[in-house]
Amino acid sequence: MIASDMMISNTRITEPEVMQSAAGYYVGEYYEEEDGMFGPYSRLSEYFATAKQAEAYLRGLHYDEDN
Repeated sequence: MIASDMMISNTRITEPEVMQSAAGYYVGEYYEEEDGMFGPYSRLSEYFATAKQAEAYLRGLHYDEDN
C-alpha cells in the first residue's frame, strides 16, 4: 500500500515518484525536513534505462494500490 505524504517526526516523506541517479531512473520517495533540507529517502524499484520505463512501473504501483 502506498500512503500519501506522511510525517515521521518533523520529516515529510513524499509519495513515490520517478527519480534519477547516476545509475539510472527509479521510483522512490523524498524526505523533506522543516528546515528545508531534503533528499532521497527510499528506492522502491530497480533501476531503469529510461524515465518512461520507470513511469510505467510507477503506474503499476498505483494500479495495485487501487485494487
